[in-house]
Amino acid sequence: MNIDDTKAIFTAVFAGSVVLANVLAAKLTGFELPLIGPVAIPAGFVAFGLAYLASDLLVEYHGREYAAAVVNGTVLTLVLSYALVFMAIWMPTAPVFEEQEAFAQTLGDSASIILASVVALALAQHLDVRLFSELKQRTAGRYRWVRNCGSTAVSQGVDTVVFITLGFAIFPALGLGGDPQWGWALASIVLGQYLVKLLVAAIDTVPFYAVTEIVDRTA
Repeated sequence: MNIDDTKAIFTAVFAGSVVLANVLAAKLTGFELPLIGPVAIPAGFVAFGLAYLASDLLVEYHGREYAAAVVNGTVLTLVLSYALVFMAIWMPTAPVFEEQEAFAQTLGDSASIILASVVALALAQHLDVRLFSELKQRTAGRYRWVRNCGSTAVSQGVDTVVFITLGFAIFPALGLGGDPQWGWALASIVLGQYLVKLLVAAIDTVPFYAVTEIVDRTA
């Protein structure tokens, strides 16, 4: 696989996964975790895991500056995607289309969730890019699992805390939609979602090694 080809592939996978993850977040999926109990998490968590894999591969082969530029471009793409979604919701509905309410309810997230997702994405992905780059430098390019797992585990934690705190507590309290959650109710959401994302980050190491081995052997 040509290194130049990987730039286009990893960039497209990252941007596509981020946008798709936010669309899939309209559905909540449930898991039963030991000691915590039932946990509800947006169904886009696997797509977000794929996005982190792609961003790590971008840093690995194309450097921190390029990966950071891709993150900025993807944040802008996400904002534009939300704008296009709401434009579609606001457009006049054809008489034969009877699913307008379901369409709007599924794709039209509240302002608190939209703002929280954009802020969390920007902060967490830039942190992931920076940590991955620094860990790679400090380990002289060895121990791929350290930079892959370490950067993702920390940045996923930041993403979860920022998104849940803003989307379910602070922004709702400011009147941007929804009822604010505080205390253990908020903490349990953060903890449950982070544990699931941490598991995905650990599994993420396998495809990271697989892809890097393929690229290194064929480049």
